Order: sequence, then structure tokens, then C-alpha cells
Amino acid sequence: MNAPAVTPMPSAKPVPMQVLIRGRVEATRRFDKTRYTRIVTPAPDPYSRPQTVEIRSKASIGQAGDEITVVAMLGGYSRKPFRATDKETGEVSTITPVDLTLDAVE
Repeated sequence: MNAPAVTPMPSAKPVPMQVLIRGRVEATRRFDKTRYTRIVTPAPDPYSRPQTVEIRSKASIGQAGDEITVVAMLGGYSRKPFRATDKETGEVSTITPVDLTLDAVE
């Protein structure tokens, strides 16, 4: 298992919209010229589930089974809004879903 190149996060002051992700690579895939790496993070305690995130990058950041630490930029976009009715009150509201993205800092 190769040690992938990672970008260290500055220790002095956090950079807005950057996150440090540590975990094990579960799977990788490639679409067009972008790599997608699915990472499972350690569970915070024995009674909770581990988190799963997917990071986009230009180059490979690891292979399945690798333990990695990577810095990523948090982003996102709005999807098509839809109407939802509250079952208790009957109130109709418009919901706009937001999808989050993580792009490796390379």
C-alpha cells in the first residue's frame, strides 16, 4: 500500500471552508478526468456509525484499504425545489435540497 501525498492543514489558523478528513479508502472510481474516492471515517464512539464521505480529485489519493489523511475544500449546490406538506398542521412549504461536495486540496 503506497503512502499517498497529502496536503497538511495549517496548524495556526483554520482556513474557511477547508476540512481535514482521516479514514480508510473504501473504493475509488474515475469519471471523465475526475477521481472519486469514498472514505469511511472512524466512528466517534462504540455506539455510533462511522461516516462515509466522497472526495473528488484530479490525481489518485489512495487505493482501497489505505488509511489516509487529506485536506478538502467544502462546497455545494442547490437542487430543484419541491413542495412538502406538514402532516400535523397541513402547512405547505417549499424545500430546496442542498448537496455538499468535497474537493481535495492538491
